[in-house]
Amino acid sequence: WLKSFSLRLCNLVASCFATPARRFVLTRAMNCSATDPHHQAIAAPFILTSSLLRLLADSWRWVGVDGAVALRWLCWAPLALLALPFLQFFATAVIFQRLGSSVPLLLPCKRQLSEVDQMANPLCRAFPSLSGKLAWRPLGIFPSPVHRFTMSLGRSGDGDGEKVEFWAKREDLVSDRYAGNKVRSLQYILGALEACVEQDGAGLPAKPRLLVLGSGGSNLVVAAKVHAIGCGLDSSNASIEGLSCYPDAPEMDNTLNYLSSLSLPGSQSLFGAGWLSVLRAALVRRSGRSPGAWPWVLPPGGNCTPGVLGQVGAALELAEQIQSGEAPDPDGIVVALGSSCTAAGLALGVAAARAAGLVAFRKPGFKIYVQPVHPLLLMLQQRFGFYFSKWHPSAIRRNIEDAAAAIAARGGPDLSEAGVAVMLQELEITTHLDIVGTYGVHSEISLEARDAYLQSATGPSDAPGLWLCGHFTAKSFALMLRMLRSDIAEDRSPRTLIYWSSKSLVQPLGATDEWSAFTKQRDQSSALRTWAVAGGVCGHPDAPAASKGNAPRPVETPEQYRALMKRVAL
Repeated sequence: WLKSFSLRLCNLVASCFATPARRFVLTRAMNCSATDPHHQAIAAPFILTSSLLRLLADSWRWVGVDGAVALRWLCWAPLALLALPFLQFFATAVIFQRLGSSVPLLLPCKRQLSEVDQMANPLCRAFPSLSGKLAWRPLGIFPSPVHRFTMSLGRSGDGDGEKVEFWAKREDLVSDRYAGNKVRSLQYILGALEACVEQDGAGLPAKPRLLVLGSGGSNLVVAAKVHAIGCGLDSSNASIEGLSCYPDAPEMDNTLNYLSSLSLPGSQSLFGAGWLSVLRAALVRRSGRSPGAWPWVLPPGGNCTPGVLGQVGAALELAEQIQSGEAPDPDGIVVALGSSCTAAGLALGVAAARAAGLVAFRKPGFKIYVQPVHPLLLMLQQRFGFYFSKWHPSAIRRNIEDAAAAIAARGGPDLSEAGVAVMLQELEITTHLDIVGTYGVHSEISLEARDAYLQSATGPSDAPGLWLCGHFTAKSFALMLRMLRSDIAEDRSPRTLIYWSSKSLVQPLGATDEWSAFTKQRDQSSALRTWAVAGGVCGHPDAPAASKGNAPRPVETPEQYRALMKRVAL
C-alpha cells in the first residue's frame, strides 16, 4: 500500500506541472500568457519537473521499488526538482553580474582630456572633483530640450475630453544619427572603450571586443553601433558585435531596429543566436590583465555602472533646467522600466541634484513613477521585491549602490544612502498588468494611449512629435494618462508630470546593404521569417495608421520599410 500511495502522490505532483496546471501557474501566479511563445521559456523548469516526476513514477511501476525507498525518493526528489526555477534564476544573476562587471570605469585618455570639455559632463558640473577622473565622450546635442504638450484625454469614461498638459524630456532628439536614452549611457561605456584602445591597444594580442546583448528589436545594439564611430572606434581598432539573443514579440518597431543594426558597422549575430559567446565572455579570467584583454559585454539596456552614471547625468541636467526656469519643478517623472538602468540613474540623480544644491525636485510628494514593460519582471517585483533587492545585478537598489560607490571612489560625495532613500520613498513601481501586456509589443491600453496622443496632442510648433513604441515609451505614456485621468476623476488639479521620451526619433540606415544581410539571415532562421514584420502598428510619426489594409505581414521587399529610415553618415 505504501508503494501504491507513493506512486499516486508522485503522479499527483507531476500533474500539477502538466499543461493545464502550467497554464494556471503562468496566468495566475506569474501573470504571464501561457500561449505566448515568448513566455514558454518561463515554463521550461516546470515542464522538466513534470517529465522527470512522470519518469520516476513509471520506473517505480515497471521496475518495482520498495515502498519505503519510494517514499524517501518522493520526499526529496520533487523538492530538488522544484528548486530548478530558483537555480535558473540564481545562475542568471551570477552571469549578469559577471557581464555587467566586464565593462569598467576608466580614467580618460590623453585625447579625451585634450578634446573634451570636462564641464560639458553634468556629473562634473555638479561635482567638479570628478573632473578628469572618468572616461567620457559627448555623443550628442545636449542638453536635451523639455517641451510642453497639451492634449485631450480622449477616451470614454472619467475625464473624457478634458484638456491636460504634460512636459516631455526629449531624449529622443539628442542626436541626428540615433538618439534616445541609451546615448547617455554609451558616453561612459564607449568613452571607456576608447580610453582602453588608446592606452593599451598596441600591447593587446587582439582587438578589444564589445558584445552588445539585446533582443531582436534592441535600441542598445543600434545605438552602440552608430555611436562607436563618434569615439573613434571602428574595425581597425575594436570589434563591435550585436547579439540579438532573445526574442521580443513581432512588431514593426522591433523589425526596424533589427534592419538598422544589419546596415551599420560591426557584426550582427544570427537572430536568436549568440548565447555561447555571452557564456564564454562570462567565464574569461580577468585578474591581473588589461581591461582590453577580455570581452566587454553590455547587458540588456546597458545596465552596468557606467551606463547608470549616464542616466545620473540626465537627472542632473534636468535639475539645471528646472533651476533655470526652462522646465517646471514637477510632481513626478514618468519613465519606462526595462533593465532598470534609467530608473536607477534617475533616482540617484535626484539625490545628486539635492546634494549639489540645485533647486529642483523639491515639491512635496515628488515621485519617480516607473512603468514595467516585462510581465515576468513585474511578477518578481510583486512577489519578491526584485527591483529593491541588494544582490541581483539588475535590481535598482544594486545599481544605485554600485554607481554611488563609483562616484565616492573618485572623489565625489557618498550618495549611497541618499540614493537608496529616494528609491524607497520617492520611486513608485506601478503594477498595472493591463498596461504591461506582452513584452515587446503594444498592450491594448498602450495602443489606446498612442492613438489618443496622435488624435489630439499638440506641442511646440517647431518640435517633432513623439515616437510611442510598443516596447517601452507607449506603456509609460499610458501610465501618465491614467494618472492624469485619476486626478480629474477625483477633482484634483492635474499633476505636473515630466514624461521621459526615450525612443529615438531617427531610424538610422547605414552604408551596408541591410536587405542582402536580412535575406541571408532569413534563409537560415525560421524564427526570423515569422518575427520580422512590416505594416500594422508602428510608432514612427510618419508611419501609416494600422488598418485592415495595413495589417502586419512578413517583410518581403525593402520598399515596405525604407521610407521610415534615414540614411546616416558615419
